Amino acid sequence: MSKLYDGLNEQMNFELESAYIYATMSAYLDEQNMKGMTHFIDHQVKEEMEHAGKIKKFLQETGYGIKYRALNPGEGKFVSIEEVFQKALAHEKVVTSRIHDLAAQAREEGEQRVINLLSWFVDEQIEEEDTFSVLVERLQRINGQWSGLYILDSELGQR
Repeated sequence: MSKLYDGLNEQMNFELESAYIYATMSAYLDEQNMKGMTHFIDHQVKEEMEHAGKIKKFLQETGYGIKYRALNPGEGKFVSIEEVFQKALAHEKVVTSRIHDLAAQAREEGEQRVINLLSWFVDEQIEEEDTFSVLVERLQRINGQWSGLYILDSELGQR
């Protein structure tokens, strides 16, 4: 298969790794007794697994042999709740860049099936970046004040 399909396979692995990265964030937030934020990030873990599954299904349906690699969740160490969400936003920007690179490669190769698959991911990344961007802004305004953190925690528990 082509380099493009190898790239999709790597993106599938990266989505799985993203789930692990979010799982470390969830564990930190749980240690801070922020149950709503934990719930919110646990939802992200599930989404990342679904994203990986979407790519896996496509690769299997097109006859590509799936290859897994070791996943690196990072250290899972954070200095603050705000840092968790800043790192989540930075991570989503990396995901967006990777998706855009794959989409450009698919257009270059005229791979319409891959273009169709990735158009969903392009739209999804707009939502992901917006969500975390708003949360980072709100956390900056809260400025570590527990009253604001508890209000946000309650809101995020409603996801």
